[in-house]
Amino acid sequence: MACMLLWSVLSYWLISRFVMGGTEVVGQSMWPTLEDGERLIMDRLSYRFKPPARGDIAALSLPGDNELSVKRIIAGPGERVQIKDGRVWLNDNVMPEPYLKANVLTAPGMLSNKVYTLGPNCYFVLGDNRRVSWDSRFFGAIRREAFVGRILMR
Repeated sequence: MACMLLWSVLSYWLISRFVMGGTEVVGQSMWPTLEDGERLIMDRLSYRFKPPARGDIAALSLPGDNELSVKRIIAGPGERVQIKDGRVWLNDNVMPEPYLKANVLTAPGMLSNKVYTLGPNCYFVLGDNRRVSWDSRFFGAIRREAFVGRILMR
């Protein structure tokens, strides 16, 4: 019985630490896609074998933040991002963002309409609620190592 309990606890710990895990949305930065307080299931394994992809909603460990942040990946290594006229431009083209509510404008933040070219292993992330999201417009690119997991479902 003790052996079975030990294996159960060990299995749970290994799976939740390295394969699947849970996190909670804190704040309104991903609204309306995700609500404050929603519980999410994340895949901790896939980013170990393949790079994060544009459009993914990911859990990140941001510098100076003790909790995980949930943001959408907008661009990856070598890509050029610019925010002008309230729209996100990716590699000189307006990026379609069907997940945003109609007429949502994106403020440039610290980018000030400049073109931001991502370095190797760097990603540009934004929250879907652009008015309140603390994201790459303010703290810059995120290194691949900061990605904890890909959000799978609520």
